[in-house]
Amino acid sequence: MTRKRERTRRTLSWAGTVAAAIVLAVSAWLLLPAPWHWSSLALLAAGFALGHRHMVAPAGIAVLTYHSVSPDPRWLPWSREIAVHPTTFERHLGVLRHMGVEIVGSRAMTERRHAGAPVTPGQVVLHFDDGYLDNFRFAAPLLRAFEAPATFFASLDFVDPGSGLRVEGPVDGYMNWDELAKIEAQPGFEVEPHGVAHARVPVSDRVVGRVDATNWRAHAWLQWDATPGAKYDWYRRDLPTAMPVGSPIPMSGLALAERGYRDGVRESVQTLHGRIAGDLSLCRATFEQRLGISPRLFCWPENKLCDEGRIIARDLGYRATTGGRGRNTADEPADTISRIHVNDRALGFRWLPAEALYLRAAVRLMQGNHYWYLLLAPMQVVRRMVFAFRRRFGADFA
Repeated sequence: MTRKRERTRRTLSWAGTVAAAIVLAVSAWLLLPAPWHWSSLALLAAGFALGHRHMVAPAGIAVLTYHSVSPDPRWLPWSREIAVHPTTFERHLGVLRHMGVEIVGSRAMTERRHAGAPVTPGQVVLHFDDGYLDNFRFAAPLLRAFEAPATFFASLDFVDPGSGLRVEGPVDGYMNWDELAKIEAQPGFEVEPHGVAHARVPVSDRVVGRVDATNWRAHAWLQWDATPGAKYDWYRRDLPTAMPVGSPIPMSGLALAERGYRDGVRESVQTLHGRIAGDLSLCRATFEQRLGISPRLFCWPENKLCDEGRIIARDLGYRATTGGRGRNTADEPADTISRIHVNDRALGFRWLPAEALYLRAAVRLMQGNHYWYLLLAPMQVVRRMVFAFRRRFGADFA
């Protein structure tokens, strides 16, 4: 069962049970003589006790996924949804410490699950996708300060070809191999692959738009798909080159999850599986050469994969991959990691008490306490409303 379906079923069952108890309690208060009014309280208590069973689920492990951690992420067209300010991230780490959770590494968690070990209540895992330079500059120092382990996932085509450790200067772009090696060498930190090109592919001949000077960065996958090889500096161009202004934008899907459609022909399932195996094999060989490690985990771009993806990864030696939709409970497959995305501006604007409350609620919900969804749901609605208002009036989301 997916966590969304579980959440819906549990909260609806709880609401129905509590509502029925309230109706019965009010009826008893109105219909029974005064000496029996105590029965109304008994009915209410019984209703909430029965409802409680629906809201507390078996323990799960909260795997929190971050991306950019930067004071100025505006070079990323999608920063509104994936960037977290360092002050917010520091508050998040403080919240986790105050909650008393145990932050564990992804590799250790995976091996415990493969060994059939019980899920320890209160465990949390931290992930950082895409290999941004700001992870090295801002996230890693804060993680060290809080003695928190973490896993960083990098895509081969986006690794900067430069060398040396960049401890000052611009914070845009991606880590290089020296910086990734420095991360991997530090106790508690792990570097694992996020694929080769983080690519999307056309999946039909349907055109959903045209490239123009204002939207090409938001559709950067078109440029990535048309330019095999290094992509670390794609955002520095003023205008698109591989797919110039005026080019059609086809309907697309994740390259490691869906069959491509080119020149009127949909690729075969076998070709898709071959592409996946090729990417995962290249990641393994490159990590062994560059970092001296054999990857054990694989992070699917945008957590999307095809039906055979996990089998292909397992056959190539990966112990687990992302893309699960559960809560990492004891009865879920050990080779599947379910994650929740962490962002900033929980109410549509940055306010640290709200960021702290939202993270606490998200962690506890992932761990099985569904009462926290009663707080998360309205916060999510407010966030969407504020963002819609700010978009309409051209407000800056940095």
